[in-house]
Amino acid sequence: MPTYAFYPAREEQRRADGLNAAIAVGASASAARVVAETLLGEPNALVGWTSVDLTSAPSAFVSGLPVGARAQSVWPNLDRGGSYLRGT
Repeated sequence: MPTYAFYPAREEQRRADGLNAAIAVGASASAARVVAETLLGEPNALVGWTSVDLTSAPSAFVSGLPVGARAQSVWPNLDRGGSYLRGT
Protein backbone atom coordinates (compact mmCIF):
# COMPACT_ATOMS: atom_id res chain seq x y z
CA MET A 1 0.00 0.00 0.00
CA PRO A 2 1.13 3.56 -0.61
CA THR A 3 2.71 5.66 2.13
CA TYR A 4 1.61 9.27 2.55
CA ALA A 5 3.07 12.22 4.44
CA PHE A 6 0.68 14.86 5.80
CA TYR A 7 1.59 18.39 6.83
CA PRO A 8 -0.23 21.73 7.24
CA ALA A 9 -1.16 23.37 3.94
CA ARG A 10 -0.20 26.85 5.19
CA GLU A 11 3.55 27.30 5.49
CA GLU A 12 3.40 29.42 8.64
CA GLN A 13 1.64 26.54 10.44
CA ARG A 14 4.43 24.05 9.68
CA ARG A 15 7.01 23.37 12.36
CA ALA A 16 10.71 23.16 11.64
CA ASP A 17 11.04 20.28 14.08
CA GLY A 18 8.51 18.22 12.11
CA LEU A 19 6.30 17.62 15.14
CA ASN A 20 3.16 18.51 13.24
CA ALA A 21 3.67 16.10 10.38
CA ALA A 22 2.30 12.59 10.03
CA ILE A 23 3.19 9.59 7.90
CA ALA A 24 0.68 6.79 7.35
CA VAL A 25 -0.07 3.92 5.01
CA GLY A 26 -3.39 3.47 3.21
CA ALA A 27 -4.98 2.45 -0.07
CA SER A 28 -5.52 6.16 -0.82
CA ALA A 29 -4.59 9.51 0.69
CA SER A 30 -7.98 9.73 2.41
CA ALA A 31 -7.62 6.22 3.88
CA ALA A 32 -4.11 7.01 5.14
CA ARG A 33 -5.43 10.28 6.62
CA VAL A 34 -8.01 8.29 8.62
CA VAL A 35 -5.24 5.95 9.84
CA ALA A 36 -3.12 8.92 10.98
CA GLU A 37 -6.10 10.61 12.67
CA THR A 38 -6.92 7.34 14.47
CA LEU A 39 -3.34 7.14 15.75
CA LEU A 40 -3.62 10.74 16.94
CA GLY A 41 -6.95 10.02 18.61
CA GLU A 42 -8.43 13.11 16.97
CA PRO A 43 -10.96 12.58 14.17
CA ASN A 44 -10.60 15.22 11.42
CA ALA A 45 -7.34 16.52 12.93
CA LEU A 46 -5.66 16.50 9.50
CA VAL A 47 -8.50 17.99 7.46
CA GLY A 48 -7.08 20.72 5.27
CA TRP A 49 -3.55 19.33 5.49
CA THR A 50 -1.58 18.58 2.34
CA SER A 51 -0.67 15.00 1.50
CA VAL A 52 2.29 13.71 -0.50
CA ASP A 53 2.59 10.17 -1.83
CA LEU A 54 6.02 8.94 -0.70
CA THR A 55 5.70 5.51 -2.26
CA SER A 56 7.06 6.16 -5.74
CA ALA A 57 10.24 7.96 -4.71
CA PRO A 58 10.74 8.29 -0.97
CA SER A 59 13.19 10.99 0.02
CA ALA A 60 15.99 10.57 2.52
CA PHE A 61 15.56 12.83 5.54
CA VAL A 62 18.37 14.92 7.01
CA SER A 63 18.05 17.48 9.80
CA GLY A 64 14.30 17.88 9.47
CA LEU A 65 14.21 18.36 5.70
CA PRO A 66 14.30 15.74 2.97
CA VAL A 67 17.42 15.65 0.85
CA GLY A 68 16.78 17.76 -2.23
CA ALA A 69 14.02 19.76 -0.53
CA ARG A 70 15.27 22.84 -2.35
CA ALA A 71 13.95 21.37 -5.60
CA GLN A 72 10.57 20.39 -4.12
CA SER A 73 7.87 22.94 -3.36
CA VAL A 74 5.88 20.61 -1.08
CA TRP A 75 8.18 20.88 1.94
CA PRO A 76 8.21 23.91 4.28
CA ASN A 77 10.86 26.57 3.78
CA LEU A 78 10.23 28.63 6.93
CA ASP A 79 10.42 27.88 10.61
CA ARG A 80 7.80 29.08 13.09
CA GLY A 81 9.64 32.37 13.49
CA GLY A 82 9.61 33.07 9.74
CA SER A 83 13.29 32.28 9.17
CA TYR A 84 14.41 30.07 6.30
CA LEU A 85 15.32 26.50 7.25
CA ARG A 86 18.78 25.12 6.56
CA GLY A 87 19.02 23.59 3.11
CA THR A 88 16.31 25.75 1.53
